[in-house]
Amino acid sequence: MLLKKLIIAEDDDAIAHLVAASLGDAGFLCLRAWDGEEAINLVRSELPDLLVLDVMMPKLDGIDVCRRLKSDVLLSRVPILMLTSLADINNKVEGLEAGADDYLAKPFDLREVAARVKALIRQSRRERDRNPTTNLPGTEAIEDRVAELLRDRKAFTLLYVDIDNFRTFADVYGYRQADDVVCFTGKLILSQCRAVGDPVPFVGHVGGDDFIIVCEDGAGAQRLRDDIAAVFREGIQDFYTEEDRERGCVLIKTDSGDTRSVQLMEAHTAMVEIPPGKYETTEALAREVTRVKAETRKRTAGHQS
Repeated sequence: MLLKKLIIAEDDDAIAHLVAASLGDAGFLCLRAWDGEEAINLVRSELPDLLVLDVMMPKLDGIDVCRRLKSDVLLSRVPILMLTSLADINNKVEGLEAGADDYLAKPFDLREVAARVKALIRQSRRERDRNPTTNLPGTEAIEDRVAELLRDRKAFTLLYVDIDNFRTFADVYGYRQADDVVCFTGKLILSQCRAVGDPVPFVGHVGGDDFIIVCEDGAGAQRLRDDIAAVFREGIQDFYTEEDRERGCVLIKTDSGDTRSVQLMEAHTAMVEIPPGKYETTEALAREVTRVKAETRKRTAGHQS
């Protein structure tokens, strides 16, 4: 995994050295800016994971640096931790109103600096990676969670949920309605996972109608799969016209002019149990999930025919 890149904008060499040494020991790659203008230029060229920004700096103070960065569409996503010797509450308010994500007054404990940096980066990555339709964590967060469990050699069950006949629904009812179905499915899955108990399974949205559930309680995974299918089957009825509900299918015209019936949507789930140490990488596990998903679809198609 790539090192997280930080920029430390601090004109005091002693403080900059201490902060860089502490964060370097915590696993961060630290770059240095000596004044406000250099801080802005370095953020533009490096796009760091976080900026540690002193308030009192030459050429351009930290407040102005913060305002300029937060007014830039791209650079505004870089979280900013402000450091200052000005402990007055008015100075803190001014920094936060300028767009700082967190604030520490000098003198500070280096352990707290590292802890706040890690927390800000975690929060920033979560927000960046959320799917805009469901607000659920996206592919990067999913891979991080799975990689963590594989690295710790923990047993878990992975559920891959997608929606049968979703494409047909989108073609017939429109993509705005299809987005509503995706949003409904995300909320449904999250609600069912929260009902499982502690620990609550991790839920991620790969994109489209594809969702991932990482369940550490193997015994509850099967029940979770069945509950999602049952609740989805009941709730999805509301997205169809009364005519389609009564018929139990959607009628579509083929290119040849014939009429073809397509069943209403169903939640389809492939389940993979992962024992400790079986997979070394997320790539190897992804190949297994793809294989199980294809086999599950074949069995489902066979039952329906």
